[in-house]
Amino acid sequence: MADRVKRDSTAWWGETGRESNRPSLLGLVKNNTLDLKLAALLWLLMERRASVIFASTPDLTGRTAMLSALIDFIPTSVRPTYIYGPNFELPELEEGVEPESTYLLVPELGDDRESYLWGQPVKDLFKALDAGYAVCTTMHADSPEEAIQVLKAAPNKVVPHKRIGNIDILVNLRTIPGGRSVARRVAQVTLLLPEPSGAPKLVSVVGWEPDADRYLFMDAPSTADALADRLGMSTEEFDSELARLRRRLEAWQSIGTLTASDVRKAVAQYHKTLAD
Repeated sequence: MADRVKRDSTAWWGETGRESNRPSLLGLVKNNTLDLKLAALLWLLMERRASVIFASTPDLTGRTAMLSALIDFIPTSVRPTYIYGPNFELPELEEGVEPESTYLLVPELGDDRESYLWGQPVKDLFKALDAGYAVCTTMHADSPEEAIQVLKAAPNKVVPHKRIGNIDILVNLRTIPGGRSVARRVAQVTLLLPEPSGAPKLVSVVGWEPDADRYLFMDAPSTADALADRLGMSTEEFDSELARLRRRLEAWQSIGTLTASDVRKAVAQYHKTLAD
């Protein structure tokens, strides 16, 4: 399995060396797909190895672009493992590497391409989350509720709610009609909280207001506490880290760090500085 993953990852959009073919997070900020505060939040999710699904309708909303841009922000202490369908098996772990330090990166949960996972492989992927793995992937769903419905429908219907609750965050994207080019926005960020029985509780963390074209961060203490707890942080630590990452992105933006190659290098230097 390890050989298959390594071989196929060279043709996958997330692999090192393919920077010219993919966007950067700051490039997505520049074209208004999201703002800096939301970009900092997504960076923090990757830093904390959260399991995230980027979801939207199938109309070129930028799910893959968003996921591939965020791969640069995976910390050096975490091993990214590219899963290139149509089958899924647990990757062979190197000595000293544990599931809790491994990020499974999957192009999409769907049945329209051979490289995607669907049916039994989706069930196996969610089972791996029980073992401590984390996953970042994409799927077709226009809302958090629809995403859960898709995961519970055939042929994925035996994915239990408990395992769906292992997903930390659902990020929904939308296209904006009008003009010659396609405009995209992150429309909603939703926290999933497992329930003792039934579907996970959906808690809105960030919403997009179309009329004003602005983001609304749900700053209620209960929401902030729940998100921080899900990431294994205190609320004070969460607020401080989010502000620090936002300042770092602002600094990079001010000097024109916009390409995927530039961002990759900047993040690598950032992690090196932290380690030193």
